[in-house]
Amino acid sequence: MDTTELLLVMLLLLVGAGVAYYLLPRRTQPVPNVRQSPIQQDFGRQSEVQRDFARVFSMTSAEGREALIKRWMDRGGCDRTEAMRLATEEWRRDNR
Repeated sequence: MDTTELLLVMLLLLVGAGVAYYLLPRRTQPVPNVRQSPIQQDFGRQSEVQRDFARVFSMTSAEGREALIKRWMDRGGCDRTEAMRLATEEWRRDNR
């Protein structure tokens, strides 16, 4: 094997290693259209409701937001996330 062949083999090995390195992380990424479990969907809905509530009542004090949530929990007999959703919906109905 002369020097030219040795360099060519080394170059091919480096190119092969580079391609493998480039493709490896993309193969381990999660598939985007996989169905989520009901628990994951609930966490997604919960965080969406919380973000929406925080955005709508951003100018309200922390004590005011907590009082509003507690009032809706007592009125509707529901959990915290549902109380936030109901308060946000009522605010949007009243402010259209």
